[in-house]
Amino acid sequence: MTSKKAPLEPTPPDDTDAKIAFTTVQPIALALAKDKITSPNTTVDTAIIAALAVARDANAAPLRARFESLPKKEFDLANLDKLQLYGRGCWYALTQLHAANVQSTEAKLPVSLVEKATKTRTRMIKVLKYFYEPDTRVGKEVTDIERDSGYRDLARDLGRLAVVYRTEHDEIKDEKKHFRATDAGDAEKLSQEILDELGAATSPAQKQWTEMVARTWTLLYCAYNEVAATGRWLQRNEGGGELFVSLVTAGRAARSKSRKGGGESPQGPPEAGGGTA
Repeated sequence: MTSKKAPLEPTPPDDTDAKIAFTTVQPIALALAKDKITSPNTTVDTAIIAALAVARDANAAPLRARFESLPKKEFDLANLDKLQLYGRGCWYALTQLHAANVQSTEAKLPVSLVEKATKTRTRMIKVLKYFYEPDTRVGKEVTDIERDSGYRDLARDLGRLAVVYRTEHDEIKDEKKHFRATDAGDAEKLSQEILDELGAATSPAQKQWTEMVARTWTLLYCAYNEVAATGRWLQRNEGGGELFVSLVTAGRAARSKSRKGGGESPQGPPEAGGGTA
């Protein structure tokens, strides 16, 4: 009786391979129109490693042959062929962004801005927690927001809270102790002020590599989604959803584990581009 081999553990790419890949990917990434760029909204390093694991498995026999058997008009095999290349190229851009972040002095926000933003965030959370239990849709979002820390998270939290406030306005408007009708608008303004301050403190290297992460991520994300959707269908009766995971979900799962453990992935400057993934 032969034992089934355990799947190989996902591993980060070799730095030399990543640099070589980036050299090939860079002109393709720079050719993308700005309105086509998708900014990552997940833990990018974990998502890249997940994509590379799928590229490895999908290119191995016999699964590769099943992709090749599909009509060209139904599936462009170039998406599978370039998946590893795009993943390694994005990894290199990400390592350069992390290096630029280390070299850059941490941005310092005006104390008055931080105090006002923090008080607004706290007040809005209290209102929502009064109305929504932790197991409700809104309650779960509030719990996720409460785990955040840092200036960039503060800006993101205020934006998220403003959306929830507008959506749930009729439900929460009569709360007398903490609710303020102006908080949704104020939260949006404070969020933008924080981002503006952080953006002004961003070094040229940070700006350059933030954009390159977004551009290379766009190539990886688009190619991966084509491969994953097709792979799930090909293996629809074989648990294809377990192999062809969502990159955003894979990255966010890692972010959640990091927060529960008391740590958090290093954050870069604001993402470049017009969309989010």
